[in-house]
Amino acid sequence: MAKKTHSLPIVVACGLILTAGCDWLRPGGPPEEAYVEISTDDVDELTIIISQLFLQVEDPECAGEQGCPTSPRIITADTIVASSPYTNNITFTSTLQLYVETYPTDEVEATVAMKVDIDGKEWFDDLRLIRPMTDDGARDALRFVYQFGFQQLDDPGGGGP
Repeated sequence: MAKKTHSLPIVVACGLILTAGCDWLRPGGPPEEAYVEISTDDVDELTIIISQLFLQVEDPECAGEQGCPTSPRIITADTIVASSPYTNNITFTSTLQLYVETYPTDEVEATVAMKVDIDGKEWFDDLRLIRPMTDDGARDALRFVYQFGFQQLDDPGGGGP
């Protein structure tokens, strides 16, 4: 009966590949960069809110129930007023999340387009009529929310965007 032996260099190489090369072995690893493009022909300026630090919080009326909707609670954000078209390359931080919201700076109706690519792949492409207010009186906006490896978090004390 032949004795099976494993060559030490092959075993070491396999171990190094499995431990050091996890990112290329695991498709869909953490994102590195997002490209955001926002445009409109209807208004001169848009308000744009970008956050990479926010929580997704369940609606208090159904918290803990299956399918309960969540909404973002922004912890920090940059708010800018920009002309159309607006473009930005955003490098992901350790939070691996991105929130982008836009609406006309003036309270008028405008058709606004937003496109978001993550690591070169299209994740969001929408064109909508943004009204000054929604039917429930809130500011209407076009929003994109992304979290890699999403985990539901509890609201640490309320607050909103």
